[in-house]
Formats: sequence, structure tokens, C-alpha cells
Amino acid sequence: MVFCQIDTARFITVYIVQLGMGIIYIIFGLMILKRDTKRLNQLFSTFYLLAASATIINVVYVSFTINPLVKILHFITFYLFCFAMVYLLVFTLIVLKSEKVFTVKKHNLIAVIYGGLLLGLGPIGWYGGITIDASTDWRPVWSLAFLLYALIVFSVCAIIPTLYYSIQVYKKFEDEIIKKKWTYYILAIMDYFIILYLTSISNYLNNPSFRLITSIAGLTLFATAFLLYYGVGKQIEK
Repeated sequence: MVFCQIDTARFITVYIVQLGMGIIYIIFGLMILKRDTKRLNQLFSTFYLLAASATIINVVYVSFTINPLVKILHFITFYLFCFAMVYLLVFTLIVLKSEKVFTVKKHNLIAVIYGGLLLGLGPIGWYGGITIDASTDWRPVWSLAFLLYALIVFSVCAIIPTLYYSIQVYKKFEDEIIKKKWTYYILAIMDYFIILYLTSISNYLNNPSFRLITSIAGLTLFATAFLLYYGVGKQIEK
């Protein structure tokens, strides 16, 4: 059997909510690039496009019952969601320190190190860290080792530094309007991080009720897309 049966709740979550989110993220990413292709625009749009790519891949594989294809695609989905965060970190550092101080070389170094650490999840996932088969109803189930490694890497390398430097940027601003817009940015990235945490824990617990709560919470990612764009993204187009 190539395709699995999808219940109504999962169909709505995947083909309406997640697909809709992916389309919105693509639109915002392209809108930012359309006005200008300077470095800040490229970084911000890359975050949108990577997150959108992860969503689209998730929509594609969710109905498959082919292993190891589904396991590989699930890993790629999670990897892209996590890797997208490094572009928020680099964007924040440039706003804080300027493009001359935070060079492309430094940006690439951070991306390579973070990306390499995330790839460390691959062997863990392949050898028991990720289970997706008929016994899990073709939903991803993670081992504790996979969960802990993922949480440590994206927390230490992306989430904590991004939040810290975002707060430092906020403190630098004196104009209240700019501070308000930057507050939207901080709220948006916090929501993205929270959903990533919830999704990761949900995959480990494999509890239907917690999965449902996580799916409902994931609806806030629509708001995240708009907050990021109207708080910061729209401003850097000019």
C-alpha cells in the first residue's frame, strides 16, 4: 500500500492548515525579495522560504506508507524547520552589529556549524530515533535520545542566542514606533520556537490528545508570518 487513510482531523491539519501556512510563507518570502535583494532581505526571505519548504514536504509525505521514504522526508522536514532559525539569528545580529561587523564569512560559519550539528540527528534518527510505520499509524514517533539532541542543539545554537540578541536590539531603539514593531518580531519568533518545542515533545510522547493540542497551537504560525512581515519584514523592503 502506497497511501494511508487520513482521518478528517488530520486532513484538515495537513491539507488546509499546513498547506495554507506554506503558501503564505512563500508569498511573504517572495514579497520581501521583490522589493530589494540586499542582504537583510535575502536573510529574512530565506527564513520564510525554508519554513515553507518544510511545510510543503510535510504535506507531500504525510499520506505515504513507504519506508524509508517517509522517515527521510520527515527528517528533512524537521531539519528545514530548525535550520530556518539560523537566518533569524543572523538577521538579528546584523541589525545589532551592522553588516560590516557581522560579515558574510561569519554568517556562513554559523550556518555551517549549526547545520552540521543538526545533521548529527541523522544517524540517531536512522538507527531507532525515528519510527514511522503501521505500528505508529504512520505518524512520527521519536526516541528520547533524538528528542534531547534536537532540543539541545536548536536551543543552545539558535533559540537562546536569537532571543538574547533580539532583546539587546530592542534596548538599543529609542523610537517608540520602532520598538513596537520590534516587539512584534520578538513575539513572532517566540511563537515559532514554542511550536517547534511542542511539536518535538509531541513526537516523543505520541499522545493523541497532545498531538491535537499541538496542531491547534500550530494555527498561531499564521499570525507569526504576519507579525514577522509587518513588524520587520515590510520595513526592510525599502
